[in-house]
Amino acid sequence: MPNIRKTSKTSRPRSNQETSSEQGTNKNKADVAQMTRDELIHQFRPYVRNIAHKISKTLSKDVDFEDLIGYGELGLIEAADRFDPTFKVNFMTFAYYRIRGAIYDGLRGMGWVSRSQYAKLRYEERANNYITSVNERNASSHSSSLGDEVDQIGDVITTLATIYITSLDASEHIQVQTDSPESDPYHQVELKQAKVLIREALTHLSEQERELLQYYYYKDYTLEQAGSELGLSKSWASRLHARAIQKLQKYVKELAPEGIKT
Repeated sequence: MPNIRKTSKTSRPRSNQETSSEQGTNKNKADVAQMTRDELIHQFRPYVRNIAHKISKTLSKDVDFEDLIGYGELGLIEAADRFDPTFKVNFMTFAYYRIRGAIYDGLRGMGWVSRSQYAKLRYEERANNYITSVNERNASSHSSSLGDEVDQIGDVITTLATIYITSLDASEHIQVQTDSPESDPYHQVELKQAKVLIREALTHLSEQERELLQYYYYKDYTLEQAGSELGLSKSWASRLHARAIQKLQKYVKELAPEGIKT
C-alpha cells in the first residue's frame, strides 16, 4: 500500500496545502465509518487536492491544475460509492488509487501522459483492484489464524507478479528504458518465456474469465467497461477478475517447465 506522507530526517516548513489536506483527512476510523457518501466526498476533497498537487509537479506547466482536481474528484466519488466500512479498510488507502487513476485517465485522454507512464499506472490500478477484492473477501471470512494470514500474503505477492507479467504482455509495444533492470538480456529471455506461459494459461480459463482479462488487459478497457461488455456490475467484475487472475497464476505454475520462475 502507498505511503501517503513520507518523513525525512530534516524538517521543513509545511505548506498551507499540506496543512489543509491533513486537517481535511485526519479522521479516525470510527468517524469515517459513520460518514455518509456525501460526507466522505466533502471531507476528503482536500485529499484530492493533495494528490493532484503531487502529480502536477511531474507534468508540464501547461496542464490546468483545476482539471486535475476535477478528474480526481471523479475517483473520490467512485471510492465513496464503493466504500464499505464493515470491511475495516482505511478509506484513504481505498481511495488513493481511484483518485490517482482517475487523474491519469483524464490526462491520458488529453494526451498528457506517456505510454510508459500509463502502462505503469494501469498495472497499479489492476493490482489495487485485485488486492481490494481479496481484502473484501477475507474480511467476510472467519479464517484469521497467523498461518492463514501468512499464506494469504504469499498468495497475493505471487498473484501480483502474474498481473505484472500479463500487463507487460498486453503492453509489449511499450519500449523499456535501457537503464532499467528489465533491459538485461537474461531478464528479457525470462520475461519472454513468462509471456508465452501467460498466453497458454489464458486458454485454460473459462470463456467469461478469458474475455474479462482480454477486455481489461489487452483491449485496455476499464474494469467497469469490461464488466459491462459481459453484462456484469463493477463489483461482480472485480470478483471475477480476482478469481480469473488466481486461476491464471495456478495454470502458469502448472505449465511452467522445471527451472522457470513463476
